[in-house]
Parts: sequence; C-alpha cells; structure tokens
Amino acid sequence: MAPRTKGTAADLAWTSVFPAGERGDRLSYVEIMRAVIRAIEAGRLARGTRLPSGRDLARMLKIGRNTAMLAYGGLVEQGYLVVRPRSGVVVADQMPSPATPPAEAGEAAGPDWRGRFKIALADDAAGAARAGDAEPVFAFTYGQFDPSLFPTNHWRECERAALSVLEIAQWGRDVVDEDDVELVEQLRRHILPHHGIWARPDEIIITLGGQQARYLVAQLLAGRGTVVGMENPGLADFRHILGATEAVIRELVIDEGGLVVSEALDRCDYVYVSGGHQCPTTAVMPAERRLALLERAAARDFIVIEDSYDNELLREPSALAALKGLDRHQRVIHIGSLSKLVAPGLRLGFIVAPALVIRQVRALRRLIHRHPPGNNQRALAIFIERGYYRGYLRRAAKALGERSLALDAALRRWMPDFAWRHSEGASSFWVEGPEGFDCRRIAPAAAARGVVFDAGDRFFHGPDPCRRFMRLGVSSIPAAKIDAGIRALSEAVRQCRA
Repeated sequence: MAPRTKGTAADLAWTSVFPAGERGDRLSYVEIMRAVIRAIEAGRLARGTRLPSGRDLARMLKIGRNTAMLAYGGLVEQGYLVVRPRSGVVVADQMPSPATPPAEAGEAAGPDWRGRFKIALADDAAGAARAGDAEPVFAFTYGQFDPSLFPTNHWRECERAALSVLEIAQWGRDVVDEDDVELVEQLRRHILPHHGIWARPDEIIITLGGQQARYLVAQLLAGRGTVVGMENPGLADFRHILGATEAVIRELVIDEGGLVVSEALDRCDYVYVSGGHQCPTTAVMPAERRLALLERAAARDFIVIEDSYDNELLREPSALAALKGLDRHQRVIHIGSLSKLVAPGLRLGFIVAPALVIRQVRALRRLIHRHPPGNNQRALAIFIERGYYRGYLRRAAKALGERSLALDAALRRWMPDFAWRHSEGASSFWVEGPEGFDCRRIAPAAAARGVVFDAGDRFFHGPDPCRRFMRLGVSSIPAAKIDAGIRALSEAVRQCRA
C-alpha cells in the first residue's frame, strides 16, 4: 500500500517531488501535474514507481482530496501514470510520445509573410539577457513583480468586495465605452493630486496599462509627416509604436536634468518626454526646466506628451509637479500607470488630457475593445479608497530605497571602473561601462551565472546604438541577493575581457 504514516521520512521524500513553495489552497492540480511530469522526464521517478494514494497526497500537500484526484486523473489521461489493481497509481512503463511535426520535405512553400507585413517590429521585446527558460537567480530587469512586497491579503479583500452582488450589478453591465466611475473618482482624489494634477472626470480615460495609453495617443495624433521629438536615449517601445504610424522621429538631447529645452523642439509637432524619472537614465527634470518647456510649447505651438514613467515614488510633489499640473495652455497629454509598481499583470493605466482629446481617444479605444475589465477597475478603486495603495507605496519606497543602497554599495565594491546614475525614488540604475564594454557581449556569460539585466543599446536610436550601457532594476530582487548578483555580473565582465 502507499505510505500512510504522518510526518515520516517517506512524506519528506515525496514532497520533494512536488512544488515546494506553496501548499494548501494556493497549489493547483495543474502545478502538481507539471511537477510529476518534470520528475519523470528528469529520471527522478522511474518506470513502475508507486505514488502515494490520493488521500495521502492530499494530506502531505495540505490540499483537498479532489485536487489530488484531478491531478492523478489528468496524468493518467495523458499516459504518464497508470492505475493497477492492488498496486494503486504507478508511473507508466511507456511514456507518451511527443507530437511529431510534419516532415518539411514535400511541404508547400507557403506565402511570403514577411513581404506582407506593413510595419517592421523589433524582435527583441524585452531587451534582457535570459538564462534560457530557467528562472534567473539574480533578476535585475526593470519593472518586474515582487510577490514579497505585494499586499496579497488586502488585494484579495478588495477583490472579494468587488465580487459582491451590488458591485457586480455595477461593473457587470454593458457600459459600452465608459470607465468605472469609482476608479476615475479615486484617481481624481488620491492619485493625480499627489503629482499636482487636478482634472475633471471627462478629462480622464482608463487604459490597459501605460503601454496602451501610448499606443492610443500615437494612433490618434501621429501619421505620415508628423514630427515627434523623442529623448535619445529614450523609451524604445514608444519609438516602435511611432514607427507604425510613419511619423518622423526627431532625436532630442538629454543631460543630467533630462530633456534639454532648446531650438530643436521648435521643429516638432509633438514632444514626448519622461520628466519624472527619465527612461532609462532616471534623471529628474528640474522645476525651472519644466516651466521653460511649457512656455516654449505655447510659443512654438507644439504639444507635450508627458509619460509619468517610474515616478510613483517621487518625493516633494509640490516642488516637482507634473507638467500636466503646471500646464496653463492645455498643451500637455499625461500618460500614467496604476499597476506598474503594484502588479504589472493588472494592466491598468490612464490618460489625462483636454476633454476633446479624451473623447477621441475613447472612440478609438472602443474600436479595439470597449474598456478595461470592469471587475479589475472596481477592485483597484476599492484598493485605493481603503488606503491600501498609498500604504503599499510607502512600504515599497522603503524596500526599494534599501535595495538601491545595496546596489550602489555592490557596484562600488565589485565594479569600481563603471559609472552609474540613479535618482531618489527610481527603481533602476543606468550603468555605463568603461571603454570597450559591450552589454550584448557579456549578456550570455552573465545569464550563465543566473544574472539578467536590460541591455542599454535598445534605448538608443540610430544606425550604431551605444552598447556601453545597461539598466539594472531593483524592483524584484531582494536586498540580500544584490551583492552576490553584482559579484556574479563582475565575473562575467572579467571573463569577456580575458
């Protein structure tokens, strides 16, 4: 019979086969199936090995018996396990064969798909060095989710509240292209004023993250012959979005204060700027320069597209009000995210602009999808209204501050010949290597040591993008792992120099 003792060595041996991180309700039958398949394919579970009974498996993993039986049933159906009389569930003698792709010989050639594409999009979507499919040991990539910081209990409370009968009656109906009124109100009361912005409801639209906001603005305003000024280096994705509109991109110079306000802006129809923490250098635009940019926009008749990139943790909002908050001429379109720091997978952002612009953006959004999911909007509205959002930002600011100090110390210790820039409240460092350093060349060696980072060349525009830079983020790596991670990165650099 399968082992039935409680808390025995047999239990420990079996639980090592199954997912070790989660137990109880959080463990799904799909995760159990994957774990067994991995163990079989790795040779840790031999043919004919008898598995615990469904009851024993449920006890060991602290899950429901139905979950255990669903997992076993699925594995039997797929052919990895079999049920034998008087023996129980065992590993099958013959494993299921992988699907065999059709032979290439004799196949029809198929259409020339590349020749049919009307736009050319970059293949390197993430721009980060990856260690195959393995989970990186030291993840220095920007904007990744850290479950250890996320207020799981508070969020689940808000999700449950959003699923009450009365709430469902509100967000479950077909509102065509409207947004959740409660989320818009929470934006007006608790989010936008923190950045010095006061807006009416008809001047706000909710989007599927900041990325969709950028896309909608570009589709509405840019076209063939439109001149859009962009910071160089700057946000690569927006450059690709503009490429789909056939707009003319004019590269603009930045310095330690972000975008330089100069005559180069005068030849633009639109100027895209990340003034909070400039992407990717983290530079913060001084208040005087913000005012100068707005005055020039009014005098030279161009529009400013302000991207509140990575500025949730900016200090002194009264001294560093967003460009939209300082705008007296209705010349700023403000793009923001409500989920980048909280949970990027939530995909909620917003645009603040004159009401006429918002009406057109809303009509354009309706052609793609009517509105972001109502339940997510209402749950986030409750999350903000109950004070959890602001409390989370305070905890995140403390944690990211500690990690930033640890990264600064580690860079000084292990990579003293590198230079870096980091502004207070930013969740990443902009790191410049010495002469001859190539971020793409060291990426494989770093990935082999479990280190991933954002390659810096993707932020530059031109025929010969600079490869001396890399971006190191601290949003998802614990402070305790940072020193070891930078040490591993420095070893990769030395290996490539040898």
